[in-house]
Amino acid sequence: MVIEDLNTKGMSAAVKPKPDPGQPGRFLRNGAAAKSGLNKAILDKGWYGLEVALRSKARYTGSAIHKINPAYTSQTCPEPACGKVDEKSRKSIQAIFSCTSCGHTQHADIVGARNTKTKGQAAGLVVSGRGDPRGSAKRQAPRSTARAEHAARAAAQRHGNPRPFRAGSRSIRGPG
Repeated sequence: MVIEDLNTKGMSAAVKPKPDPGQPGRFLRNGAAAKSGLNKAILDKGWYGLEVALRSKARYTGSAIHKINPAYTSQTCPEPACGKVDEKSRKSIQAIFSCTSCGHTQHADIVGARNTKTKGQAAGLVVSGRGDPRGSAKRQAPRSTARAEHAARAAAQRHGNPRPFRAGSRSIRGPG
């Protein structure tokens, strides 16, 4: 899996004040109110929490998560024949991407995701195709035998199971 290495701390930094040269001790408008709203929106998305959740799930499926540089992923045309990088392809920060070179139009988030995947493939981090490259997406990493035995013993004691735990057994029968 490939994700963008976003610097959320830098993206949500406060705006520096602009001193007014004509009036010492006073400041010019610097867009702090608008930046404050943008900062709240950035921090509200919980990108770090998503990354933590992905890494947790990847541990159990044996997947790997790689971070790539997010530069120009939303300004590059995803069409292989074009690939032009132009900031004017995103007319605003809104959801439409329209290539100024070839005319390709698509949702900007999909363009960013396609370009992120392409960067990952170019770096050799992403396997082409769909699904799990190992065959089974439901496979889980094996648990430590000692940890499994300890958990099973604890469960047996909680449920009042008089039978001792047998190594290699996957289930513990309760009373009755």
